[in-house]
Amino acid sequence: MRVSVLLGALLTMLILGTMAAVQAQGRFSPVIQVGDTVVTRYQLDQRTRFLALLGAPGDPRELAREQLINEAVQVGAARDADIELSSEEIEAGMEEFASRADLTAEQFLAALGQNGVDAETFRDFVAAGVAWRNYVRTRFTDTARDLPQDVVRRTLARTGTEGGLRVLVSEILLPAASPETAAASRARAAKISALGSEEAFSAAARRFSVAPSSARGGQLNWVALDGLPDNVRPVIAGLTPGQISRPVELENAIGVFLLREVERVEAGTPASLSIEYALFITDGGQEAADAVAREVDVCDDLYGVARGLPEDRLIREVQPAASLPGDVRGEIERLDLNEVSTALTRGGKATVLMLCDRQAGLESTVDLDLVGTRLLNTRLGAIAADHLADLRADTIVRDIAN
Repeated sequence: MRVSVLLGALLTMLILGTMAAVQAQGRFSPVIQVGDTVVTRYQLDQRTRFLALLGAPGDPRELAREQLINEAVQVGAARDADIELSSEEIEAGMEEFASRADLTAEQFLAALGQNGVDAETFRDFVAAGVAWRNYVRTRFTDTARDLPQDVVRRTLARTGTEGGLRVLVSEILLPAASPETAAASRARAAKISALGSEEAFSAAARRFSVAPSSARGGQLNWVALDGLPDNVRPVIAGLTPGQISRPVELENAIGVFLLREVERVEAGTPASLSIEYALFITDGGQEAADAVAREVDVCDDLYGVARGLPEDRLIREVQPAASLPGDVRGEIERLDLNEVSTALTRGGKATVLMLCDRQAGLESTVDLDLVGTRLLNTRLGAIAADHLADLRADTIVRDIAN
């Protein structure tokens, strides 16, 4: 009797041990193959929980899958390029990420652990990002530094000496007038947030956005970051060029935003700006001005319009901003290079005002290093995104979960 009881106990232990081993094997079984690397169920589960805790937009599991595939490709590229990370680099990356939540890395890890996310999951996430950043900088910095001077000049001309940050944003506004419409728009906004390119965002804006900018693919003109609504400003401030925001709850709308470019300059003296403008005086009213505006792309085109007319019909000059006529200065402040205004009149006649150039004067405190760094980072980001797309296209990705 005792022998049978003992055998029964041993058999139960064997069965339980076998079940535990099977469960553990299933937990760490591969679910995605990325080239010669596999992603396990454990990694996918952990990343999903991590992203959910961060409040990532969209479906956390789908986003986790995409991130882990991209990171496998990125880490593989860094490894092939002999990019090695030190423990100090990874720890610094962990501290930097945790600081976004006003926490130390130790505090951040403790909070993750309390919610079922292992320290290794956070470490792997940071290490992949640092490895990719080092790889991109090593391989592409020299290429990105080869910025055409006309790009730099246009950037400085647009910026002038205005202090602070200016952003170039695209928007998609989805209707939310009723609970049912809002729920549908939230679902659509989550999918838009997961888009991978400006082209895809622009196509979605044309198709779904109810904003007037939809016809332009959602593109807006330059705007001061501080001038954005309170609930939008921190969202835009947290993006890097090329990145798409999480959905933002607005009044009767759900918004998604794409940051296209950022510029920063030190505060300067607007009066030190040198403005080149052209003012053509038509012989009629608003329709005549609108007709001319449609014909011209740059200031030089106005010479053709004014050919054979009295010289005083076309004024083109360079003046300090402070010396411009008040109405001209007011309109110029709203224009980018080669943009047109038909709001002014002269002698009862409509006019076409065009900004030809805007240059910082000798007293300007434009921070060339800040502007140059921003342009470099923007271009590096674009190059990195294109390169990752190419690498992923050349990598075999298979779902292998049973």
